Amino acid sequence: MGKASSNKKVARAAGIGGGRTYRGHTPWPYFGVIALIVLLGIVGTVTSRDHRLSQINNQGNTPPTVGTTWHEGYAVYACGKFLPFVQHAKDPQGITTNQAGVILIKPKVKGVAGKNATLGKFTSASGITLNAAEIQLPGGTLYQDGNKCDGKAAHVYVKQFEFVGDNVGRLYNGAKGQLPKLDPRNVPLQDQALITIAFVPASDASKIPPPPSDVGAALTALASPSSSSPSTTPTPSSTTPTTAPAGSSTTTKK
Repeated sequence: MGKASSNKKVARAAGIGGGRTYRGHTPWPYFGVIALIVLLGIVGTVTSRDHRLSQINNQGNTPPTVGTTWHEGYAVYACGKFLPFVQHAKDPQGITTNQAGVILIKPKVKGVAGKNATLGKFTSASGITLNAAEIQLPGGTLYQDGNKCDGKAAHVYVKQFEFVGDNVGRLYNGAKGQLPKLDPRNVPLQDQALITIAFVPASDASKIPPPPSDVGAALTALASPSSSSPSTTPTPSSTTPTTAPAGSSTTTKK
């Protein structure tokens, strides 16, 4: 048998043997890499989802957390007068009031905790209409953007005072001017702060006062460790909520 023929037989035998060996071998490393990629993808998806839910539901430690108790004093001020306080607000979630002039911030669910603890949560619970263009107490006068106060077009503002005795405050306006443009419903609530929801002309925006002194006194009393019961109910300096001030033009919601 010639040399060439022998070489062909050896090559053919090697080819057959190699092919059978290859086909009979399971590529575990390959499958392992694929499984690792799939596992990492699942872990990444779950982690990303949990992180997003944590942001939405405030599952972190952003105050106020569920179980925290905060208090913030508030008032509604329209055309130069304070309007009466809402006496009660029904909110099983924990942003409510059980004392005139004081917002009780006691989140029971994550939906009103942390960054979700906003002025809008309180006004919604208390029946106050509030947005960038309207203010209305339950059953009271509807103040709409552009209505007149003493002959001047007025707008909705929110002014937050960091502590009792702060007369400067931070002013927000959702629609007009160069002030921080923030929907008033998204203003975050704060502990031991004061907030005034106002309807005034732009020229008077910087003069929006903090809530009446009785509100500050009630807030201070609630912060005292010895406080065991609500303090005296604050009384606004004006008690004419449903009658538009002289010279004003308002519309009553029907």
